[in-house]
Amino acid sequence: MHQIDFSKYKDVPPYMFIPFAENTIMDMSYHERWDIPDKIGITVAPVGAFVKRDQNPYQPYTPEEIIKECIESVEAGACGVHIHVRDQEGNPSSDRTMTLQVVNALRERFGDTIYIEGEVNTGPDFETMMQPLVEDYLENAAVNCMADFIGDALFCLPPQSCRATAEVIQACGKKVTLAIYNAGDIDNTYRWIIKPGIVKSPFCWGVCIGTPGGAPMYDPLGMAETLVGIIRRIRDVDPSDKPFITVCQAGRASSYLSTLAILLGCNVRVGKEDAIHVVPHKEDKIVSCKEAVEQHVALARLLGREPMTAAEYRVANAMAPYEYKGVYS
Repeated sequence: MHQIDFSKYKDVPPYMFIPFAENTIMDMSYHERWDIPDKIGITVAPVGAFVKRDQNPYQPYTPEEIIKECIESVEAGACGVHIHVRDQEGNPSSDRTMTLQVVNALRERFGDTIYIEGEVNTGPDFETMMQPLVEDYLENAAVNCMADFIGDALFCLPPQSCRATAEVIQACGKKVTLAIYNAGDIDNTYRWIIKPGIVKSPFCWGVCIGTPGGAPMYDPLGMAETLVGIIRRIRDVDPSDKPFITVCQAGRASSYLSTLAILLGCNVRVGKEDAIHVVPHKEDKIVSCKEAVEQHVALARLLGREPMTAAEYRVANAMAPYEYKGVYS
């Protein structure tokens, strides 16, 4: 037992608690329910254009490897997939026969219960780049209104290219994703295609921040400030009360970034396209996209949000219902 001289505290007043409302100490009903969507779109990108096996040995290269990752991810709860293909050395490929191989396998297995989007940025000419849209491989493709150093390479799409891509996407009856790597990309997007009316509301935004050269986030505070700032700037140019925003798991921030996106009411895209680490403070590599999907499905449900089906994702993304007509030829 401690020996304490309480005589020097004899004039300290006692704790006072005086309720002024009848039968109520604290009325918690003053706090109104937050306006956060119950449903969340969780999509997966098993491989992208940047990361090769020297950084993450688990990167898929072949169509068969990509198909396997996609199937496992959809069965784990992803409503859609984002498709890139690679050559034998792991470089981004414009070989549309491989893209078709992946799409056919997924449509044969899942029909219209999977949402398929992908890249239209590779190819020797503009017509080849647009082939996945013209041939109905994809339901959605991105327009990147940017001129950024992503890593140590300059990724630049002139205004004319962005406008043309947006026009072709919509002419094919598909949805445009407005892809953002830095805050300045939002202004480019607004000036080049939103203000001229080339793409009309409701918009679909893809936030790909956190990669080297993208909007920086060197620690958790920087990550939170950066993502919140990007979302605020999107709201400056998007007239919707609830912009449709998908935040991609990316860079060292990895799953912490996508977790914050869930908290902020956004959708998430996970997988090995733009991230190699499971969590930002360890060196563990993402082995399978299935595990990343399972992690984010569990996180979403713990936070009171339920993963969308592909049909729900299309409605939320303001698309017409997708009619699957069998395996593509």
